[in-house]
Amino acid sequence: MTRAGAMLRAKLRIVRNHFASVRGESKLKIAVVSVSAILLWCGAYYGFWEAFNWLRRFGADPGGISLGDIIMSRLLSVFALALFFMLIFSNVLIAFSTLYRSREVAYLLQAPVPWWEFYIARLVECIAFSSWASAYLGSPLILAYGITNGAPWSFYVAAAAFYLPFVTIPAAIGAVIAMSLVRIFPRLPRGGMVGVSLLAVGFFFVYLRDVFSSVNLSDPTISGIIDAMTRTQSWLLPSHWASRGVLAAAEGEAGESVFYFLLIASNALMAVLLSAVFAQFVFYPGWSALLGHDMSRRTPPGRGVLSRIDPVLGFLRDPQRALVLKDIRLFWRDPAQWSQFVIFFGIMAIYVASLRDRSAAFESAAYRNWIVCLNIGACTLILATLTSRFVYPLISLEGRRFWVLGLAPLTYRQLVWQKFWLSVCTTSFFTITLVMLSCYMLKVEPIFFALALYSIIVTNFGLSGLAVGLGSLYPNFHEENPARIVSGMGGTLNFLLSMGYIVLVVGTQTAVMQWRALDAYTHAHTFAYALTAAVVFIAILSAVSTWLPMRLGLRNLNRAEY
Repeated sequence: MTRAGAMLRAKLRIVRNHFASVRGESKLKIAVVSVSAILLWCGAYYGFWEAFNWLRRFGADPGGISLGDIIMSRLLSVFALALFFMLIFSNVLIAFSTLYRSREVAYLLQAPVPWWEFYIARLVECIAFSSWASAYLGSPLILAYGITNGAPWSFYVAAAAFYLPFVTIPAAIGAVIAMSLVRIFPRLPRGGMVGVSLLAVGFFFVYLRDVFSSVNLSDPTISGIIDAMTRTQSWLLPSHWASRGVLAAAEGEAGESVFYFLLIASNALMAVLLSAVFAQFVFYPGWSALLGHDMSRRTPPGRGVLSRIDPVLGFLRDPQRALVLKDIRLFWRDPAQWSQFVIFFGIMAIYVASLRDRSAAFESAAYRNWIVCLNIGACTLILATLTSRFVYPLISLEGRRFWVLGLAPLTYRQLVWQKFWLSVCTTSFFTITLVMLSCYMLKVEPIFFALALYSIIVTNFGLSGLAVGLGSLYPNFHEENPARIVSGMGGTLNFLLSMGYIVLVVGTQTAVMQWRALDAYTHAHTFAYALTAAVVFIAILSAVSTWLPMRLGLRNLNRAEY
């Protein structure tokens, strides 16, 4: 393992140097990112703590076990199962970028390193890259659960010990899936690849629809909720082993906790071993086939699906039309990009389908207003995810050839605004359709339908301005992997500011709508004044969120030398 260890030590040095380079960043940016990350963690902890305390009081019976205790013990299983499947999805994409798309792979393959050692080193990188966010967001949940239930110190030790083998299993599964897809996909046309991805998302959608269809929201009985949660528990799932082991440690049952830890640890080691053996036979043929597929031209110039887009964009003038076509081609040629976009489509479809036939459960006006506010929040969060993941890296993806744009008959102002309008037009098509469908299925009032539509239109401008502006202010032309560009300091700042922007927009609307549902306005025209003030505030906030980052980003590009 000395050769794999050498590769890992090199990666650790790179990470160490990356953190050391943060000292050269703007102190304001470091302060904003640090304070926002701390506040987000504290807010998550407080929310989980309040939710667990409410569950403990729910159905409490003096001298007995409350219904909240029964639900809480199953919530950890639900959380672990959801995290397990999300890690599999993310590791498929990360493994593809790490094993096949990293620039150093071509050099490492020339080194005297066995395939399985090369794979182990890259797998460790996949685990680290995919699990840090779940550790950051999952730690407040575990801490809140332990403090609420008065768990002993062994509970926290068990939660930390179970985490590494738990995230290793989906990483190995995701790597095997990625290597299998690479071995097959280069032999399929691009349309076949998209079809297979949509088919996989469709199967996942059908499965979730069948699970959720058993829960009747119009009659939310405790037995129905517990039955739905019980479906997430199976002795075959690693998520069940992890949750049972951690809960056993909380109850002081050390023997059972150690048993489940040895069970999940042995399966994690076996998953790594089997995936390494699989990589020894599959990785290099897949890498060679993918390299040959990238270097070959399947269709002559002027033909193909992408070439047919050119006449559709005839209303645009050059060079904007050429830049739009270039961005579309780069997106289409990167499977890691469009496969994530397909997953977002699946999430949106699941969300809309889950609203079907649920309007009968919304009896009170206050509850209906809450659902409408949550719907607006969900749509804006999907929009923030799209802009943070796909729009923010657009400037950085120009890469080391960015200086070529400086020689072209094109100003940086035209480049930045081209990225902005491309983002607005693309995201608006999906998010406005999502809002209209969800509001139609919820059967909301016309005034709230108009407010939701206004919010998503305005936030398209605000979030696109934030993503493009901050992407221009903190570009990274040395990285070709969009996921790593987004996970940098600038991408983190963009995500945190986007979350703060959404909180202000949705919070303002929620306050106005809920006060109306609770009859808190003294006069009838007071609601009209409050609604007008909210609309104006959102418009001003969105204008500032669009103009200020775009101006700062454009100034940075004009002053810097590339």
